[in-house]
Amino acid sequence: MISPETKLLLRKLRRNRLAMIGVVLVSVLVLATVLLPWVLPWDPNKMDVRNALQGSSAAHLLGTDQFGRDILTRIVYGGSISLRVGFYVTFASLILGVGLGALSGYVGGMTDVVIMRGMDALMAFPGLLLAIALVAAFGGTMTAIVIALTIVGIPRFARVVRASVLQRKESDYVLAARALGKRPTVILVQDVLPNCIGPILIQTTLKFPTAILGEAGLSFLGLGLPPPAPSWGRMLNEARSFMEVAPAAAIYSGAAIFITVMGFNLLGDGLRDVLDPRTQSARR
Repeated sequence: MISPETKLLLRKLRRNRLAMIGVVLVSVLVLATVLLPWVLPWDPNKMDVRNALQGSSAAHLLGTDQFGRDILTRIVYGGSISLRVGFYVTFASLILGVGLGALSGYVGGMTDVVIMRGMDALMAFPGLLLAIALVAAFGGTMTAIVIALTIVGIPRFARVVRASVLQRKESDYVLAARALGKRPTVILVQDVLPNCIGPILIQTTLKFPTAILGEAGLSFLGLGLPPPAPSWGRMLNEARSFMEVAPAAAIYSGAAIFITVMGFNLLGDGLRDVLDPRTQSARR
């Protein structure tokens, strides 16, 4: 059964037009990456140099790239890679960031100082530069990319959760739980963190497109998955040399990145408006 609070949240979300646009874009992306590989007849890595740099046709709806590979098929498979990286990075950043942030905010003292100074040290480096250094150290594999982008993403989750825990750990219901003799760990898990779901959910939604954009940026710089993996960033980089002759590959891969990131950002902004009334009043 859906609780009344969840029903109210969904009703407010449906009324937010930008959020619904984000939901539609994200849904189309997910369905396309899941269903289209079963329908499309082309292998994303199969080369056909005789048909290289062809325009749109019945055989190749979005044309072919410099090696004669079907652009639509590569974009669909590239979307699958982007979604996997986004999911792995967001999930790992969520688990580690929430754990560190909750521990820092609830325990306080030297624990708070050590954890937060570590987060500050990570945030002192530009995110993409830090990711480049980590991928260069670990190698251009899916695991290395996920580890690098996760390390970049942990501090934001930790800071958001710490701020939320600090606001709630002296609330009346927490003080009552302490008076009843509950252990600190139980209070944190059962009473404090459930009331921090809103900020965590918003940060999760906004982290997903950041991870996708990070993977595309690394691939564009040649540090992502090795060829012939159909990464959107690598496709965009490879297509630059043929922009004047056949701009289709650059246009479509760039559009895929733009639409995906915009969809998740719109969804995240919509959730922020629904879960935090202060943003709505500030915009008014």
